[in-house]
This record gives sequence, C-alpha cells and structure tokens, in this order.
Amino acid sequence: MESLPLTLLIGFLAGFFGAIPPGPLNVNVLRKTLHNRRRDAFRAALGGAAVDGLICGVIGLGFGWAIEAVVSNRWVRGFLALFLVAYGLKILFWDRTREEAAERLAAGDNHSSGETPRPAGHASRFPLLTGVLQGAANPALVVNWTLLISFLVSHRLLLPRPLPAGAFALGIGLGVFAWFALLIELLSAVSARTVWVRHSTVVAGLLLILFGLYFTARSVEAILAS
Repeated sequence: MESLPLTLLIGFLAGFFGAIPPGPLNVNVLRKTLHNRRRDAFRAALGGAAVDGLICGVIGLGFGWAIEAVVSNRWVRGFLALFLVAYGLKILFWDRTREEAAERLAAGDNHSSGETPRPAGHASRFPLLTGVLQGAANPALVVNWTLLISFLVSHRLLLPRPLPAGAFALGIGLGVFAWFALLIELLSAVSARTVWVRHSTVVAGLLLILFGLYFTARSVEAILAS
C-alpha cells in the first residue's frame, strides 16, 4: 500500500483502540485528571504515546529484534516492574498523606468562607518521563505491536520502508494520545468530586503495585524458562 494518508489513518485507529485496555499509564492519567492536574496528565499521555510510536516505527522498519533484545533483558524488565511498585507505594502513602493534609487545610479555609471544599493536586516533577517509563513497563507491548505490524505487512497494508513506517508510527502516536486526551476530557467533568479523588488515589496506588508485581512475576517466569 503506497498511500501515506491511509497508512497514517490505519496507525491512528490502531493506536487509539490499542490504548484503551487498562494499564499503568491509564491509571496514572486517570488519577492526575481527577486531581485537577490536566497538564501533567497530558504530558504523561504524551510520554506513553511517544514510546508506542517509537516502538512501532522501529518494528515497522524491520528492527524489532533490537527492541526485543532491550525489553527482554531481565535487568530492564526488573527495573520497569520495580518502578511501578515504587510509584504505586509513593502514591498510596506519600501522595495520599499530602493530599489529605491539603484537603483538611482547604476544608478549613473554605469552611470559614462558606465555600465547598475542592481538592487540590500537586504538580509532578517529571510527568513526561513517568509516562515514558509506565508506557514501556508493559512486557507485552512489543509483542502486541509486532503481531499487528506483521499482520499488516503480510496483507500489504503496511510496507516496511522508511516513509510508510514513519507515517504508521506517527499515526500510532497520535491515536494513543487522542485516546488519552478523550479520557482526560471525559474525566474532567468529575474532577471536583472529593470522594472520587480520594478513592482514585488509593485505587491507583494499589493497581500500580499489582501491575508491578505481575510484571515482576512475568519477568522471573521468563528467566526461569530460559
């Protein structure tokens, strides 16, 4: 297929629908949005979209083996899995404590003025990097994109050449980011509900810890099987 616009569209649709299944990045974006940190949420989404686009571009050019060699390394996989566990613990204990303190302070100030307390969030230092790491932490990421690209190439819907591969990778990145942008906009409608925010912190921390432990178990299983 020589049509670059069609290749871009296929990549966009694949990226959009491929980003829907729950994962660490979805949890992170959801939590940041509920805490009125839309800018951080968009930056984290951009980091995750960049990872997907880069991986698909490399695979599309026929260098998937290089990406596979990196992500299958036990040290890399172990680091990414432990990063998720550590980030979940940070949210569950450190961030939750800070948010509860800020909420009590805001409640006191608003009570004196007769206003309804509104939860306040704190900005992340490296939301883009966090998005990159959480996007790359999924050990099935390369496998899933490799299977999809192999299917497209075998049916001549994608040509393994620089321009088509670049257009497809760009479409993937745009599609992934579009899904998260839609998610952010939809969640913004409930970002002021204190109960949602408080529960999102606990749930996000637990989910990230579970994701990290699951990916750690997968990594150990792969090492033992090799």
